[in-house]
Amino acid sequence: MSELKNPAKLNLMREPDIELTEAERGLFDQIEFDQDHLSHKTWQVNAPLVEQLFDLLNGRGALPAHRLKWFTDADFNPGGRGRSREDQWRQNGTSGREILRHPNFLSYISYFICGPDLPPAAARTFRTAVENCGMVTSGDMATLSKVARALARQHGLGAHAASDEFYKLALDCGLGRNASYIRDGVRSLR
Repeated sequence: MSELKNPAKLNLMREPDIELTEAERGLFDQIEFDQDHLSHKTWQVNAPLVEQLFDLLNGRGALPAHRLKWFTDADFNPGGRGRSREDQWRQNGTSGREILRHPNFLSYISYFICGPDLPPAAARTFRTAVENCGMVTSGDMATLSKVARALARQHGLGAHAASDEFYKLALDCGLGRNASYIRDGVRSLR
């Protein structure tokens, strides 16, 4: 049995929504993504696997550009006060390769590989709403925000966490800068 995986948790693991090579899939399957189950020893095994997986994916350009920009570009960090998420890591004293090896980077690489952490039914419904708009304009943002808010409510998602995940989903749907309207709409949930 792998030191990193609890067999009972394997079915709870999120699945990649990007194509992985056999080597990448092997690394992905070895990584313990559940931060609640990371001991220091487990993290010592996990960290180089995460770093190697990121390098392989980034090296072949497999990570969607908007997902990387979500991390590196201040314009993709609404509420970041002009700083990217990467800038925030640096400000907190972690930079370069250290970021990849940090336990808190797991949620970032999980997004890079698996997409937004939303119930699949909610993600499908939102994607369908975007597709039904045809060519999305700023005039569609109020309607799409209502859809996202309703889905967050329906699935019992907290406003803060859900707003960030719906923002990521809106980026995945190609909404670009308009994605922040979706984030703000979900964040206004009461």
